[in-house]
Parts: sequence; structure tokens; C-alpha cells
Amino acid sequence: MIPINNYRQFIAELKAVAETMAGVEVSHVRLAVTESQLTNMLKDLSGVVLAGNIPSADYRSNPGYWMSDGECLLMVLEKMPRDEQGLESEYERYARLQRLMMDIVGILQNADGFDRFCDLGTIDQSRGLRVEWEYNEWGGFNGLSLTFRLMDRG
Repeated sequence: MIPINNYRQFIAELKAVAETMAGVEVSHVRLAVTESQLTNMLKDLSGVVLAGNIPSADYRSNPGYWMSDGECLLMVLEKMPRDEQGLESEYERYARLQRLMMDIVGILQNADGFDRFCDLGTIDQSRGLRVEWEYNEWGGFNGLSLTFRLMDRG
């Protein structure tokens, strides 16, 4: 299990690199244990938000040591005004969030991926990364979510 402060540092460094690459300012970063906690954390925020879970861990034994991995969820979100639905401005916002998410994916798929920011774990590339669109989630946010598996270095 990756120590929580190391994971938080990873997210902060990932955010800094990705927002520079994408040219998209991330106004807030929020990590939560549960969906209800995340909804509560997001309710009054505006601007682009990088949000996600604090990953749990599944442990398994290998000869001579223990190994753990955890499901990670990261999202790039923005609360969009209802009067923009279906308009060009809504699609421009989605395109900006998509650019940010694709840069995050590119960083994580890079050979040094997670290790670039934290030497305690690595991305499980055998499972792949999954990106999905999000609409009206966590109190009215739209954007994209990314799921991946993070393995510790045992």
C-alpha cells in the first residue's frame, strides 16, 4: 500500500506537469475515501478540479514477500452551466478537459510513469488505463475519469 502522503505528493506533481503540458490551469485538487466524501468536498468548487480516490490495497503473497495493488480513480472535472448544454462553449470546455486528461494518461503510460514521481510504486500496465466521460456527477460536475491499478514495490 502506497503511503497516503506519498500518493498525495504524486498527485501534486502529476497535476503540475500535466497542467503545464495541456495549458489548462487546475484550480483544485481533492482526494477522498468515499464518493459521498468527494461529493461533499466538491460541492462549492468552481474551475477545473483534479479529483480522485485514496486507493485501498489488495494484498497477495509471493515467495518471500508481500505485494499489494490498489484501484485508482482520477478525474478532471468542471461544473458547467446548464445554459451551455449542447452549445459550442460546452464542447470547448470538454475539449480542454480532454486535453488535460490525455496528457495525464500520456505521463502515466510513459516508461517511468508513476515512478517518475514516486519510487514506491508503479502502474500495472498489464491492466491498461480506462478513460470515461462523466456527466452531472459529484454534485453537477462534467469531465473525464481515469481508472488504473497501482502496484507497490513490495
